[in-house]
Amino acid sequence: MYKPAEKIGEGNFRECFAVEGDPGLCIKRIRHDLGFLQRLQVWILRRRMNEEERKIYDNLPEELKQYFNPIVDASVNNLVTERPYDYDGQHSRLVRDYGKISHEGFWLHVEEIVRLLDKHRIWFFDIFHLGANMFVQRLSETEWKPVIVDYKHIGWKSFPLQFNLLFDSEKRKKFYRNYRRFKARFRKKKTGSA
Repeated sequence: MYKPAEKIGEGNFRECFAVEGDPGLCIKRIRHDLGFLQRLQVWILRRRMNEEERKIYDNLPEELKQYFNPIVDASVNNLVTERPYDYDGQHSRLVRDYGKISHEGFWLHVEEIVRLLDKHRIWFFDIFHLGANMFVQRLSETEWKPVIVDYKHIGWKSFPLQFNLLFDSEKRKKFYRNYRRFKARFRKKKTGSA
């Protein structure tokens, strides 16, 4: 049994807590203060959100799993995942906490994620959301890697009023729009000499 400790973050649907007695884990739970439409969406379409995310993780191609936060346990009420750590023992931070990132190695990894998702036709709508679903894991002073920690928005159920998302081509367009916005917001342009 995993017992939540202090709150460490929140999203549109869930809150995230540290796990009492295990700093290497976190637990996500559905927020109690959801608005009417969010509650309706969860009740009708996303009732098993945590188990769905576990299934998504389990079915990811092996070459992609290195970029996704491992899920330890999933139930109707809880999703328990590992918390990414940096080489210095500190917990990794969200992309949005860094602001503009100029680290080229990090962006090469992000481009590889996009290439692999395109190759396997997996169209996540939330991984690039405002830099809040991806961590920067500093493996060393010079090696940085993205770790995706929230990836439950895939397919039409995520946006039930956007009927165009029933078509693969429209899912792909939405995915790439989100990626372009993410890059524009967080990739620091190189300054070169003229």
